[in-house]
Amino acid sequence: MTIAAECGTQARLKELLEAEKSRAAVLSSAPQWGTYGLPRGAAAGVRARWRREHQRLRAEGLLLDTGDVLVEFGVLEELRARGWDREWPAAPEDAWDQGRWPGSRDGGFPDRVSARLGGGLVERTVAACWATSCEAIAALRRWRDDNPGITPPRVRVDEAGREQLVGPLAEYERLSARVTTTGEIWRAGLARGIAHAERLARENAAGQ
Repeated sequence: MTIAAECGTQARLKELLEAEKSRAAVLSSAPQWGTYGLPRGAAAGVRARWRREHQRLRAEGLLLDTGDVLVEFGVLEELRARGWDREWPAAPEDAWDQGRWPGSRDGGFPDRVSARLGGGLVERTVAACWATSCEAIAALRRWRDDNPGITPPRVRVDEAGREQLVGPLAEYERLSARVTTTGEIWRAGLARGIAHAERLARENAAGQ
């Protein structure tokens, strides 16, 4: 997937991932993971144990050394924060359409960050977004049918701007505020992952 993000996100992510990769290399060079002089079987066992430890560190958010790991950690945290980390009814086919959902706002996010997430996490996120937004999406589709000549803005309108809106656009803003798109979750997850990686970097610097 490609995440539309705020300006500067891509550069900051690259910086943090380089630091985390360096930390992973340091961790893997600890004495307990050394294989020099060991028989092949014993060395293979050590490498397998390090792979398991590496996976554990990633899963627990103690090491975010790839973009995929960082985003997945952040998305899980975002779902938990919303109370959405649970089973949801499967999303219908139209929830997976490549087009933008009604109410989507992707303006103002010039950076692009690619990430691959597990299928189960993607399905849960789509299902959660759809279940909590489908009524507003249906209403927005009716709004579009009723107002074919009006083009709503592609960026979020702030509170002051909303107060100035009247008529159909005011109704559009009210309805779109009830839509949570997957893009919003990916962006929020990316932001949480970056913030967590920054904390790890500070803790690592303090411990040196």
